[in-house]
Amino acid sequence: MTREAVARLREQSRPPVEILVVDDGYAEPLEELAGARVLRHQENLGFAAAVNTGLRAAQTPLVAILNNDVTLAEDWLERLSAVITDQACDFVCGKLYKPGGMLDGTFDLLSRGGLAWRAGAGRPDGALWSVGHPILFTSFTALLARREVFAAAGELDESYHSYYEDVAWSLQAAILLKKGYYDPDATGLHTGSATAGVRSAYSTRQLLRNHRRLAHQYLLPPYRREYGISRALYRAHCMQHGQWPHIPREVVAPKMVGADRLEAVLRESEALLYELQRETGMDRLWRWYFQMAGRMA
Repeated sequence: MTREAVARLREQSRPPVEILVVDDGYAEPLEELAGARVLRHQENLGFAAAVNTGLRAAQTPLVAILNNDVTLAEDWLERLSAVITDQACDFVCGKLYKPGGMLDGTFDLLSRGGLAWRAGAGRPDGALWSVGHPILFTSFTALLARREVFAAAGELDESYHSYYEDVAWSLQAAILLKKGYYDPDATGLHTGSATAGVRSAYSTRQLLRNHRRLAHQYLLPPYRREYGISRALYRAHCMQHGQWPHIPREVVAPKMVGADRLEAVLRESEALLYELQRETGMDRLWRWYFQMAGRMA
């Protein structure tokens, strides 16, 4: 997949100046890769660390972060390079499809309880997902950003290892008033969890672990009730799929952020999450969440 991803990037209408591939401790090292510079971790450090390694090595003012199981439209890089300038934003993402044609996702949204939703995931495409607009949260599945935004908002938190690290980064960036944008005309195809496996024991454990980590860093104690509801619903969701991973207790230091700005970000994000869920048919988890936690005024 990685070799194919590099080859496809070379076919972009605006090819990248350089392609960096981070080999995150793969059993068979990628010593050489035609058309790319390989950066190797001697052991698996996780997605967050791999992204940070690439960012530190990058030298161009714009950097694209891409999973190796994503196939981009040929004009993806050219289109988003123009959008990030025209919209004067710090990062921009597009619309991704699943192999079957349904939406894999657009931008991300976060609730008061720390549950995140990749907006549109599993829905058919339509007018609702075809309008460009500013965003607060982005997935790092396929992203174009100004390199300088990582100096301001920080690198990805490597303690997350994998999963939720992009949600935590987006929350920090939004608190710092960094600007994101969603462009629906920049499209791609995402296989999804092609490396870790769909609903694998690893991915389930990491999602539960990092949901708790994000809450302790940013949401507790102000949103303790919403977090408790989310935690119970999340575990029930995992049990429905026959999974109940053990998550060892960890000491997680809180982030010092302004309460007013945090509330403003969560208010805007959860309000849009509710409206999009309501307009496209509430998922069971979100229906229960809003019934139990209520809506932000």
